[in-house]
Amino acid sequence: MRKITISILIILTIIVIVFLFLRHEELSSYKEKGNKMVRQIYKFEKINHTLPNSISDFQVDTEMGEGPYYEKLNDSIFIVYYNIGFDDKITFTSNKKIWE
Repeated sequence: MRKITISILIILTIIVIVFLFLRHEELSSYKEKGNKMVRQIYKFEKINHTLPNSISDFQVDTEMGEGPYYEKLNDSIFIVYYNIGFDDKITFTSNKKIWE
C-alpha cells in the first residue's frame, strides 16, 4: 500500500512540474512575441513623434485572433496584451515597462 501511495505522489509531482514548465514556456513565448510589437511601437513613435492610434498604423506580424493586441491609452501610454483563457491577461504597460 505504501509503494502505491509513493508512486501516486511521484506521478502527481511529475505532472505538476510538467504543467508549471509548460506554463512558463507559454508565458515566455507570449512575452517574446509581445516584445517584438513593443519595439515596433517605439520605432513608430520615434519616427512619427506620436504613438500609433491602432495596430493598423504600424507593421506587425501577428496572426488575427492570437495576439498580441495593442491599445493606446493616451498620448504617452500604451499597452500590449494577450488574453489567456477566459478572464486572464498578460499585459505590458509602457509607463511601467514590464509584463504583468
